[in-house]
Amino acid sequence: MRTDILDLHDFYQSPLGVAAQGFIAGRIEEAWRDHARLRIAGFGHAEPFLGLFSAAERVIAIAPGAQGVIHWPTGAQNAATLAGEHEWPLPDASIDRLLVVHGLEESDDPKRLMREIWRVLTSDGRVIFVVAHRRGLWSMIDTTPFAHGRPYLKGQLERLLQRSMFRPTAWSGALYFPPAGARFLLRAANAWERAGGRLWSGLSGVLMVEAAKDMAQPIARAAPALARADRPAPARPAMTRNAKP
Repeated sequence: MRTDILDLHDFYQSPLGVAAQGFIAGRIEEAWRDHARLRIAGFGHAEPFLGLFSAAERVIAIAPGAQGVIHWPTGAQNAATLAGEHEWPLPDASIDRLLVVHGLEESDDPKRLMREIWRVLTSDGRVIFVVAHRRGLWSMIDTTPFAHGRPYLKGQLERLLQRSMFRPTAWSGALYFPPAGARFLLRAANAWERAGGRLWSGLSGVLMVEAAKDMAQPIARAAPALARADRPAPARPAMTRNAKP
């Protein structure tokens, strides 16, 4: 059973959710800073992060039917739609970058979801998964959406990607600070994130992995780390579609 869209929306409006969004967004922005004229999609509840892509040709949000959807972006023409988890209203090879947040953990069939992601990505496309980490506190305390569904270990996620014809290209983690909304904890969140990335990197609240379509069997090798953001990214207004120059 998927988390309801209103619960997801309320979380990201809370002080704890705003802090979590900032740290995750910082890593996404570092990975995909160059996104001009690309076609970008989000699946699950990626809307809090899609405002990062102001230079994209087009940005759309896809929500699984069991979750629900709300109008996005606020104050502009709607670019969010409901879809079957394994049947997206997109042509083959139509998306250059795909962001999956709160999408994989609650999937009723992760392998089929991976096939649909593979189908819509271009041959040189990239996908970033933001997934609850089984070893992190955020998957153990059910006051946040990251405690719902199935959390993953890095090895489990890597095997799922490889068996689904994806090649991991970069790994990172975020949310080392405790999942509590107390003001004194949130004020110290930057310090927690800096220390966590250096001292206990295996205990992040979320795993983040960028992957590419595997068009042929690759030679396995370790992926580099995504750049780490030491502080939340500043809030950005919801984006509107840009006309292609």
